[in-house]
Amino acid sequence: MGAKNKRANADAVYAKKTVKSSNPFDSATAQSAKRQNPFDVHVNKEKFKILGRICKHDRGMPGVARSKALQKRTQTLGQQFAVKHKTNKFKDNRIGRHLSGDQLTESVMNARYLAEKMSQVRTSQKAQKFNLNDDELLTHRGQTLEEIEQYRDERSDDEELDDEALDADFTSAAHFGGDDNETSPHDRQVAIDEMIAEQKRRKNEIDKEKNEVYDLTEKLDANYKLLLPLVAKATKDEEEAKPPADAYDKLLKEMIFEPRGSVTDKLINPVELAKQEAERLEKLENERLRRMRAEGEEDPAASAQPKHRSADDLDDGYFVAGGEDDGDDTLAYDLDGNLGTHLSGKAPAKEASGDEDEEADGDDDGEEEDSEDDSESEAENYSDLDESEAESETEEASAEPTQRKPKKEKLKAPATTEDSSIPFTIKMPKSYEDFTELLSRHAVAQQATIVERIIKCNDPKLDGVNRENVVKLYCFLLQYLKDLFEDASEQDIRQHFQLLSRLMPHLYTLTQMNPERMSSALLDVIKEKFGDHRKNSKTYPTLDTLVYFKLVSNVYSTSDFRHPVATPTYVFMEHILSRARVRTRQDIAMGLFVVAIALEFGSQSKRFLPSVFNFLEGILYIAIPKRDADELVVTPPFDLDGPFSKLLAIPATAESKALEHQKLQAADLVTHTITLDFKVRALDTALCLIQEALQLVGEHTGACYLASPFIPLLARLRLKPYPEHVHQHHREASQLAKQLAEQKMKPVALAERKPKALRMLEPRFETVYDDKRRPKMSKEKEERAKLLHKIKREKKGAIREIRRDTAFVQELKLKQQLQSDKERHEKVKRIYQEASMQQGELNELARSKKRKK
Repeated sequence: MGAKNKRANADAVYAKKTVKSSNPFDSATAQSAKRQNPFDVHVNKEKFKILGRICKHDRGMPGVARSKALQKRTQTLGQQFAVKHKTNKFKDNRIGRHLSGDQLTESVMNARYLAEKMSQVRTSQKAQKFNLNDDELLTHRGQTLEEIEQYRDERSDDEELDDEALDADFTSAAHFGGDDNETSPHDRQVAIDEMIAEQKRRKNEIDKEKNEVYDLTEKLDANYKLLLPLVAKATKDEEEAKPPADAYDKLLKEMIFEPRGSVTDKLINPVELAKQEAERLEKLENERLRRMRAEGEEDPAASAQPKHRSADDLDDGYFVAGGEDDGDDTLAYDLDGNLGTHLSGKAPAKEASGDEDEEADGDDDGEEEDSEDDSESEAENYSDLDESEAESETEEASAEPTQRKPKKEKLKAPATTEDSSIPFTIKMPKSYEDFTELLSRHAVAQQATIVERIIKCNDPKLDGVNRENVVKLYCFLLQYLKDLFEDASEQDIRQHFQLLSRLMPHLYTLTQMNPERMSSALLDVIKEKFGDHRKNSKTYPTLDTLVYFKLVSNVYSTSDFRHPVATPTYVFMEHILSRARVRTRQDIAMGLFVVAIALEFGSQSKRFLPSVFNFLEGILYIAIPKRDADELVVTPPFDLDGPFSKLLAIPATAESKALEHQKLQAADLVTHTITLDFKVRALDTALCLIQEALQLVGEHTGACYLASPFIPLLARLRLKPYPEHVHQHHREASQLAKQLAEQKMKPVALAERKPKALRMLEPRFETVYDDKRRPKMSKEKEERAKLLHKIKREKKGAIREIRRDTAFVQELKLKQQLQSDKERHEKVKRIYQEASMQQGELNELARSKKRKK
């Protein structure tokens, strides 16, 4: 029966599941399970309805979303805030915590012990950091001071020996009365006396042994020298027994004993150097004045006596013969044993004292002559019409009777009256007349020395020196050069150029002292000269103007693109070469001189100089006979036809062919008459300058157009009456001009175009635009814009969530604070209640006591 009932129940259940009930309430569910509250739903309306676009945020439930977010924060941030600063776990941070009990070795246990000790030490250090009551524990060699004072015996060896006699028997007998049998005071005193006597005997024996040891030591020290040969022999035997040193050992010993680097003298700054130079000149001036007044001269007889020199003198003060110590002779003895001097062929002391003036002036005069030699060796850079004119001047100077002597001979020769009259310290002249009067009292070779000493004595780096003195001196020198070269004669022009070569280093020194003021002064002079030249631009300026051009080329940089002094000078020279007419010998020499300076200006910058090329072409033109130059063309300032169109043409004579090689001379700048030798020299100089000018522009793109005009002129030149050196220079200039003329310029062409790429058969993609009006962008930029938009949107969402999290945490803190305040108020209220009850009981007790009374 039971089984049947169970089967019937199962069938009934199955029928319920399979058969649909006709009652509609059987399948009904709660309203909140399927339907939403319409008041909780928020609808986001769209302005335009676009087909195919799915909007995920058209409907929303802000209340439900807010409750879900609050619940989520309660489960996350709320739980974290609740367990903040709390823990319910024990963490094992010991060394080897991951090892089991069997795996713990002794090393791990030692490491744990050390770590624990270190943590204790750190804890104690932190605790005792501000504890000022505890004294530091001082130790020495691992022991504290207390242990050292407790166990260390500070007594000396003698005290130990003294205490050896005071043994236990002596102490017991002396202090405690000895044995019981020794009761007699007499016996006790005898024992003490015997022990004292024994102690004295032992002390005497120890002293005797010490004295014997000391005597033996002294004897051994005295015989030590006798033992040295034996020690040396033993050492030598040991060295012979050692193997010879190899190359490595030798090199190592050499490196060990190699001399180390020594400290050099410190560098002297310009201020100290100027002070030392001024002090040296002042000292020499005082000695010069002393010699002039004949003060402090030594007695010749006294100077002849030899100075005493010890036998240990190693000749540290040895000087070469002819130096300052010629009178100090070497110490020697004669055959009789008397002290004397070994003269060794030296001059007597009287002669040495007689040249005292020369030795005193030797330092400074030697430097002056050195500077003069150097400046004269550079004369071709200062006073030549082309770059090598100074060679001819040097040759003429060598032919003169007053030849220059070597430096050593000058130092040995006696000083002249003019040399001795130059003061070493010279004050700055107050006016230009005083300056010229000072220079006129001395020769040309001494005027540069005077200027040098004025500069050194008035250096702006010296204390108490007016800084305007160097500017005044520079202006004086410019005016002095103008006066020298403006009206120079043929006899004095060479001497003036020599003076200029000597003054050029000093002008450079003055320019470096104050570049702005010096440059301004020189530029004002050049502007003044240019203004004078513009009044009559058909003639060449005076010689002093060309000297200023040479000064600019040697003092300032001519390779700059724009220079405040060199650039105006450049323009001035171009103006002279293109405007001034060529009529006389002086005009030709000045033009070639300006061309040489202009080429020197452009030697570094490689600038194109049109007037230079035009002037050189004109020189070739006027050297060609007129009948051969009919078809040639020349530009101003040279005349195509006229009496000046063949100034340098020469007839075919034996005299012109026999002329030697010479350069232009300084006298050509002030001479008007044209001679035969000048024509040859001028043409030869022009050919050399043509080579230099063509080499200068050889790297330019249009060098062919600059060299081609020289070819017909060089071809029409009649070379038969000229000497051989002119023929050689003509061949070199012609070859260089033809070589540059063959370098044709490349025609201007359009840039090569890139070949057009083949058309690729790629599918076309049409861009679908939404309703938002955005600029057209490439695919990469569009992807980047989308990515930036997403990043911006996510950033704004993250900031919003952070703000909400912060507000939630602040709300929890406020609730916690309110709860804490509530508990505190309740606790205070309860305390007040208990206190009032106690007070009531006390009052009741007091009242009961009063009633009983």
